[in-house]
Amino acid sequence: MSLLTICLPVQAELKDVEVALARSTTSEVELVSSAAQYVLANGGKRVRPALLLLTAKMLGVQSSKAISLAAAIEMIHAASLMHDDVLDNASLRRGKPSANVKWGNQISILVGDFLWCRASEIAIKDGNSKILSSITSAVKETTEGEILEMVRSSDFNLSEEEYLKIIKLKTAMLFSCACHVGALLASASERSGETMRSFGLNLGIAFQLADDVLDYNSKEEKIGKKTGTDLCEGRLTLPIILALKRCKPEEIGVIKEALVANTLDAGAFSAVKDVIERYQTDASALEIARNFAARAKEEIVHFKPSLERDALMAIADYSVSRGE
Repeated sequence: MSLLTICLPVQAELKDVEVALARSTTSEVELVSSAAQYVLANGGKRVRPALLLLTAKMLGVQSSKAISLAAAIEMIHAASLMHDDVLDNASLRRGKPSANVKWGNQISILVGDFLWCRASEIAIKDGNSKILSSITSAVKETTEGEILEMVRSSDFNLSEEEYLKIIKLKTAMLFSCACHVGALLASASERSGETMRSFGLNLGIAFQLADDVLDYNSKEEKIGKKTGTDLCEGRLTLPIILALKRCKPEEIGVIKEALVANTLDAGAFSAVKDVIERYQTDASALEIARNFAARAKEEIVHFKPSLERDALMAIADYSVSRGE
């Protein structure tokens, strides 16, 4: 099932989010508007806004505040991608030239900052201090995750547990925030809010781990982006971390050489992919991802059955079945 089909219960609201994004990224400085809207137009699946909207609707609220806050969450995500591309010296984002290639690193960083500021303005305007706290905490933790990944990026002894901490901060916290804000909008109980926070956290980890696997074993036309990107950028992900623990010394050398090369050589990628397949570390990583997706579903099974709850369950399944 496609994500578009899964999100049918909030299809109209997601269209309103697109309008809100266009409105919120308008600036008197034309370059700011152009760069921000370019990144958002190339922005992908809108998973995080969908999570906020589905959570709020499941818990009984449907308001314009949900639309604006869903847009704010997506702007934070877009800002983190812009900063990511600068840090990774990336040239492509979802098959198109990244903002740092089109406008340079300085503009990319500053427009990313602009998006974060606009998201904060929306949260402040909402007037709910708990929502503002949730969003600012997510931004802080995302930043900490980025820094932690940079610090440990060349550490070939990085453990599975340490890597999970990195992706929890860098990726999963914003998923968690989206769900938590949806619950806060609905004035849900503290218990329900924490349940949705936990759902989003487990879902975000599952989503990232599945992405790690897809970078090595998927077809580009199925996932809509180039494979081998993590290897090209020297990024340690779970399939590689597990392979380094299982393979022979000469195979470790093959992996390390490919990671430090910082270029996508077809032969090197094929050699590393062979090691991953030989020790089935892609399958192991995907199984761990599926366990996190299952935990996410367990968190919300007690909520009253609804189209929105079913959609959230389906997103958990979708997160680990992409590329199949």
